[in-house]
Amino acid sequence: MEQEEREPQVKVETLAAQLKEWGIDLERFRAKAGKTKTNAKVKLDNEVAALRAKMDEAQKKLEELKKAGGGASGELKKGVESAWTELKKAFDLATAKFK
Repeated sequence: MEQEEREPQVKVETLAAQLKEWGIDLERFRAKAGKTKTNAKVKLDNEVAALRAKMDEAQKKLEELKKAGGGASGELKKGVESAWTELKKAFDLATAKFK
């Protein structure tokens, strides 16, 4: 009997949907930052830029995972999970600040 292929812990479709949702949130944050006063705007713009960098990194890891498919290594999956955890934490903090 062939060994059943195990489903990866990280679900690519779920992560891609979350990344898209965070992209929409990021645009809202950017719009809100654009309406603030100069000092606050610079601070908010910096936060938006930091979130964008984290999103880009998570996107890159997600693409690597997609390319690897079922043969993705444990290290790659850990990298995706770690990037995701960091990004989620950053978005949770930003959401609290931008509300």
